[in-house]
Amino acid sequence: MNKITLKNKFSIVTGGAGYIGKKVCDTLCDLGSNILILDNNEAELNKISRSLKKKYKCKVDTLHVDLTEISDVNNIYNFIRKNYQHIDVLVNAVAMVGTSDLKGWNEPFSKQSRSSWDKAMDINLSSLFFFIQKIKPAFKKNNKSSIINISSIYGSEAPKLEMYKGTDINNPAAYSISKAGLNYMTKWLAVNLAPNIRVNSISPGGIIRGQSKKFIKQYSEKTLLNRMASEEDIIGSIIFLSTSMSSYVTGQNIIVDGGWSIK
Repeated sequence: MNKITLKNKFSIVTGGAGYIGKKVCDTLCDLGSNILILDNNEAELNKISRSLKKKYKCKVDTLHVDLTEISDVNNIYNFIRKNYQHIDVLVNAVAMVGTSDLKGWNEPFSKQSRSSWDKAMDINLSSLFFFIQKIKPAFKKNNKSSIINISSIYGSEAPKLEMYKGTDINNPAAYSISKAGLNYMTKWLAVNLAPNIRVNSISPGGIIRGQSKKFIKQYSEKTLLNRMASEEDIIGSIIFLSTSMSSYVTGQNIIVDGGWSIK
């Protein structure tokens, strides 16, 4: 069996300054990959860059960008062509998950807004499709390149509304539906980019991030493992899909939800 490594490889992480994105960046650098981190949060980009350079010997580049802007996407492609020979791994961790104070987002069905819907679709789905379309020529043409889309269990399963009862959390339609679209886009790209590029997705369950004790309890009761997920829980899937361990895997969605979807 080949050693699990990405030494001398080049990886890109979109949304790399977010919660999941940071864990993905750390995992890829730990495997030895050089990395380009893309995000629209410049302060967090600088933090993760300093942290990785201090911890690992990998080359770390960052670009402060907005993937919904065509000019930014063009600049990313030009940067890749100038500084790297080819792309080995792309992990799309960028996502609009919304916040409780975003108007028209964390609301009942009748109050969810067109503006938040459009923004979620643009960030979570459309921007990724056209980003991949633009940078496709930069992928290595040796049947070993990998694209990993970070989706969500909410993209493949209907919401369990009883989890939200008595809490200030809702299940925005735009988030779930955009992730469902990402799951299908993963399959579509797997077919159209084969055999040179493998395309898969990872669907984590609900991740614990300071939710109320009541919500955490109600969510955990819906899983077989009696807990919510953490960013640590997706590391194994990232390692698997980014390395030669998954050389015969494409078009798949790996569910990491503690049994939430089957209970």
